[in-house]
Amino acid sequence: MSEIERRFRQVTGFTPYDFQKEAIEYLLDGYSLIVRAPTGAGKSEMVLIPFISELNESLPSQLIYSLPNRTLVESLGNRAKRYASFKKLRVAVHHGKRVESRLFEEDIIITTIDQTAGAYLSVPLSMPKKWGNIFVGGVASSMLVFDEVHTLHPEKGLLTSVAMSIESSKLGFPFVMMSATLPESFMEKVKKMAEKKGGKVNIISVDDENEIASRKARKIYLDTSPLYSKTSLTAEEVLKHLEDSKNLLIVVNTVSKAQKLYLDLKDKIDVPLLLLHSRFLEEDRQAKERTVLEIFGKKQREGILITTQVIEVGMDISSSKLLTEISPIDSLIQRAGRVARWGGEGEVIVYDVEKKPGKPYAPYSEELVEPTIQALKGVELLNWQAEVMLVDKVLSKPFENYLDPYKFYERLGGLVRAVYEGKRAYVEENVREAYSVEIALYENVEELKGEPEKAFALKRLRVDFRVLAGKFNYLQEIGAKIYRVEENPLIDEYESKYELVEVQSKEDIMPFEFYIISGISYSPEVGLLFDKSGEIKSFEFEEKEHLFKLELKELRRETWVEHSLKTLDFLRTYMLPRYAYPIKTFAKYFGISKKDLISWIELSVALHDLGKLNYYWQKAAGWQKGEEPIAHGFERIKKLPPHATVSAKALEPYLMEQFDEEGLFKAFYLAIAHHHSPWSSKYQKFKLIEDAQEYIFSIYPIPDDLILRKSPSGSFPFKLNIDDENEYYRLYGLVSKLLRISDRLATGGESYESIFSS
Repeated sequence: MSEIERRFRQVTGFTPYDFQKEAIEYLLDGYSLIVRAPTGAGKSEMVLIPFISELNESLPSQLIYSLPNRTLVESLGNRAKRYASFKKLRVAVHHGKRVESRLFEEDIIITTIDQTAGAYLSVPLSMPKKWGNIFVGGVASSMLVFDEVHTLHPEKGLLTSVAMSIESSKLGFPFVMMSATLPESFMEKVKKMAEKKGGKVNIISVDDENEIASRKARKIYLDTSPLYSKTSLTAEEVLKHLEDSKNLLIVVNTVSKAQKLYLDLKDKIDVPLLLLHSRFLEEDRQAKERTVLEIFGKKQREGILITTQVIEVGMDISSSKLLTEISPIDSLIQRAGRVARWGGEGEVIVYDVEKKPGKPYAPYSEELVEPTIQALKGVELLNWQAEVMLVDKVLSKPFENYLDPYKFYERLGGLVRAVYEGKRAYVEENVREAYSVEIALYENVEELKGEPEKAFALKRLRVDFRVLAGKFNYLQEIGAKIYRVEENPLIDEYESKYELVEVQSKEDIMPFEFYIISGISYSPEVGLLFDKSGEIKSFEFEEKEHLFKLELKELRRETWVEHSLKTLDFLRTYMLPRYAYPIKTFAKYFGISKKDLISWIELSVALHDLGKLNYYWQKAAGWQKGEEPIAHGFERIKKLPPHATVSAKALEPYLMEQFDEEGLFKAFYLAIAHHHSPWSSKYQKFKLIEDAQEYIFSIYPIPDDLILRKSPSGSFPFKLNIDDENEYYRLYGLVSKLLRISDRLATGGESYESIFSS
């Protein structure tokens, strides 16, 4: 038994399967992986254990593990913390409702795909945008893992994860992409795309499910007779099956169908009946999930669960019988994964849907459901071999089309737009097809009009904006009103920052907005209701979770030289050893020595505040001629001019001499210019104080003629493109991260541990 196998068994309690051992060997040899393995096969452990053992040695300094939803993040996060405790590594569980990572600096970050995408695009979703390039540095130099990728929108989230992965492997940072339902042709095509760019990629596909204990003793029978006889899933059908099974899982394709089926059944059965879908308030959904786990967990008891796609991933539950509406094959296989999950026999019964004109299988496309219906003919046993055959048969062509060069470059264009615009809505556009809106219910909207900011303290939930737009005419008929919480661009001391604007037509309902609705209702039992039948007409106010504020301690007076030396010391003591792997990897990729790359990083950090030697900055800070130039801890005389962009401009001649390659020049230049804001592009006029060269030389030996001593105001004539300059964009992110964290620690006089959430 190898050392890594021994560690695997020590940490997890079980011996790795053959496919896990093969995957680990490839990872430690520098390969990226595309993995197709059944649910419950231990894909997560296959990644986490080698990383915990080899970080900053054979593998990168950080791991960012992306999942499609919060439930999965919470579940895996708890396991990851237990595993990582063997080496006392830091693990953050990070999503919109649980913001544990302040700066994406932990060793392992378990998060959602949208949080990873936002970090990569310099638009962190749960932190101030001014910290964006620190987050770029985290994603740019980490080992990236994308799990359950089949659940991502194929032309948005899936392509975004493919683009990020390919660029990682090109530079020498391994990625892992995992799913139970990826077609072989798609895996091969992604592999070839990565290899064409210089990456090393291997495909791991489980051939025999008998290797996996939970699958070996599992037998799932498939009954498609209701599907082919055009039978719909109704309350009567449920009651028929209840005669021989008191533990039933029922999955339908829309929230409205789930609500109707629940209401049709609730007075006709004598076993617990549960309803779970996406339109519940957070606390109600969590309470329902706990009850679901009690009934459908390993200690099973009688009960019926009516649910939607929300059950397909993330909940470790099982039933002996599943009644499901037809859906695309990958979705259907995930639903079937909740049957006899821990072994034994189970049955999956597939029903037709009530078709509506235009989109008969809504919310799914006819192009995916019709081939699924054809492929299921004659399939009576749903084992791993059948699942692989069905996935390849139904999804090969669609998934190949998703990687069409036009669609791929269109997604790259979306990523570029998100970086340049810096808007969180554009991050969402690159991840999800469901353009959601936030909704809060409040009967007396007049109360809010005087203080519209109070609306943000209301509890709220999300729905697809098209659902709300589709209900608009009906809501008008029943007297309901919809208001958009809109930012007011004309602000003075007498006006609010926001106002409530009544929506006059369904065309005015746009994604990513926040709406207040009066005249409809909510039920903790049934969820959001587009009528008045629910008992709750107004949501409660709550204390909102705010973004982390990285407040610094009160600053003592500090000279420019003291601060520069202290920042450089933090870099050398903490950050350079911490990021040894990415520094070595970038140096190798760019064909430069590690020593040279470190010297350029040290230059950027040592002289990041050169702009504070600007005469106008020092005067505004209260400096007097003959005194040591100051950096912090002063009483400012007037508003301080920006200094970060001036630092870069003053160093421009020296940086131009250092770098033959334009991309390297831009990466370091912009890392210095952006050490307070990633979107800074202008500098004000400046002239350095008389003795500036003496102070600069005491920190870093730069010839006097390679420092620009004065300049009129201006703008930088360049940016870094995330598409065709991706390697430089990533290096810019790493240098920005090293610089800004070193600067923060030096400025606050704090320990490295202080930057982590307690």
